[in-house]
Amino acid sequence: MMITFTSRFRKITLVTLSGLLFVSVQACALQNSVNQADAKAPVTDTGLIQNRVQTKAQTKALTKEKAQQTVASDELAFDAMSDEEADAWLAAQDENDGKIVLNFQNDTAIRVEYADTPQERQLGLMYRRSLCDDCGMLFKFDSNRVGSIWMKNTFIPLDLAYISADGTIVDIFQLAPHDLTPVRSTSKVLYALEMNKGWFAKKDIRAGEKVTNLP
Repeated sequence: MMITFTSRFRKITLVTLSGLLFVSVQACALQNSVNQADAKAPVTDTGLIQNRVQTKAQTKALTKEKAQQTVASDELAFDAMSDEEADAWLAAQDENDGKIVLNFQNDTAIRVEYADTPQERQLGLMYRRSLCDDCGMLFKFDSNRVGSIWMKNTFIPLDLAYISADGTIVDIFQLAPHDLTPVRSTSKVLYALEMNKGWFAKKDIRAGEKVTNLP
């Protein structure tokens, strides 16, 4: 025998079977309505409201920051760049990121980017479209060895100076954009310095002279 009756909040079903009584209680639709009403009720907890406002403000700030970084200096859309192009562009944006000051024997001083990890050396100045007059990049190899550099995916004509561990400029070469011919140092070196083409001649800096403040 089964008996069912409904109150405001519960539907109760009594089932008798072989002298045993089974009770099944089910929540009514009215209870669901109460839960939905609670969910839609305005939030009155001051701390929770403040957290939501702060989170929204942070999200807007991040969105604005991202929007400001969507166009590169050569007017290519940031999100359309390859990973390598994006890395190169971002590295060029922060003038204080990873830069060091180098001093030359003739009192010339420059502040250049410093690539001392395999990843930074591999990327180098690839995909850059321009350099400021005294901008460049210093590479430090893992060990003292014969250096070898090519111009794959490099758009800027460059001067390349190979520098020994004691700071002596061993070679100065001029490199053409996209030339895949490896340019090797004439002896073992620990550093390579890339600058705009003609920079060393313009500053009257020659092979055999010293560079100081090397890392």
